[in-house]
Amino acid sequence: MHDDLSDNVSVERSITLPADPDTVWEHLTNGSLVGDWMEGEVSITPRPGSPITMTPDEGPVVWGTVEEVIPGRRIQWSWRTDDGLPTQVEFELDPVEEGTTLTVKETLLPWTTTGLPPRWIDRTSLSAHLTAAA
Repeated sequence: MHDDLSDNVSVERSITLPADPDTVWEHLTNGSLVGDWMEGEVSITPRPGSPITMTPDEGPVVWGTVEEVIPGRRIQWSWRTDDGLPTQVEFELDPVEEGTTLTVKETLLPWTTTGLPPRWIDRTSLSAHLTAAA
């Protein structure tokens, strides 16, 4: 189990890319293109409430939910691994003369924001309680 991490910890980086915002947006929202730079298989639909899943070439599966979408401008999701702490990832695009400035911010979330790890939920599902009570 992880220690209580109630203080948000964030990392933010910006880079200017030599591509127009539409091209950068496509590389953030098209699963096969996202998978190329994240080095894994990615399933994403750029719509709030839609699932996002990444199966990396190495490491555990990461899963979550798309939370906010402003087409061509901003996408945000929260995700976690089964044993990992949840994070919120924000991508913001700003058109500039040289192309597009992409700002990425990842924030560690407290457990209370996204609930309990799925293994805990599986062990205490309603069907398990009903079966034990029978």
